[in-house]
Amino acid sequence: MTDHERDLTDDPWLTVAEIAAELRISPATVRLWISRGKLRAKRAGERKLLIQRSELDRMLAESSTRYDNVPTRSSGAPGTPPPRRPVRVRSWSASAVAKARVPPEVMQAAVKELQEAGAVWDAALDASETAPPAPEFVDRLRAIAQAAEKQAAALERAASIPGFTWKPVADTEDMILSNELRPGANRPGPDHLWEAFDRTVDRLALAMEGNWASLVQQEQLELAWVLSDIVKALESEGWGARRDERSARSSRRNTRAKKGSTDAR
Repeated sequence: MTDHERDLTDDPWLTVAEIAAELRISPATVRLWISRGKLRAKRAGERKLLIQRSELDRMLAESSTRYDNVPTRSSGAPGTPPPRRPVRVRSWSASAVAKARVPPEVMQAAVKELQEAGAVWDAALDASETAPPAPEFVDRLRAIAQAAEKQAAALERAASIPGFTWKPVADTEDMILSNELRPGANRPGPDHLWEAFDRTVDRLALAMEGNWASLVQQEQLELAWVLSDIVKALESEGWGARRDERSARSSRRNTRAKKGSTDAR
């Protein structure tokens, strides 16, 4: 075997489709990485792009270690910037809406759904940002997963109306969702699922820098799925059971208190 053949075996060239299948993402996401300079590729024809395995590994490694030096935020710590969250930037082309003769009630319903999804998303992230470590962590993750799914559904509905666009959001590369979910935080659960979560947040941030609402929608769905997997893993470790047990104890205490009050009367 020649040195060139050995190099190809150890560091093969991958197509966009192969990377998309391996990472379970859209080929458009891989192309966006390439267009933004996050992933280096070479052309092998008019429409074919090739990426070496070592280059893909480099990008994934950088994504997983980007926050290694981020200090843990303590309450009241001065000068600590707040976490960056997805900013929903969307608009309709008035001329396209008029040309398509979109009924006003359809527009109103789509706008209302986007507003409601945004409110649910913000509330879920606020709860995650300010909460202390506790078994309710599972509930907070579940709430964010449901909010992400709601956002994706609202975007899908909005994108079905002619003239809808997603305006690029600048400087989202280092976005995190909340302090307790940032890389390097004390996050219970399987490491490989949290690594998948971090990669999904990175892809969501990258999609927001583009102008395709469909990519933002897809990454919101991916976020919902990976958070749901983390919730299932935590529940299998007894997190949900501890929460239910504590709830049951509280219920029994309330029942005894009510009974004591009745007996006293």
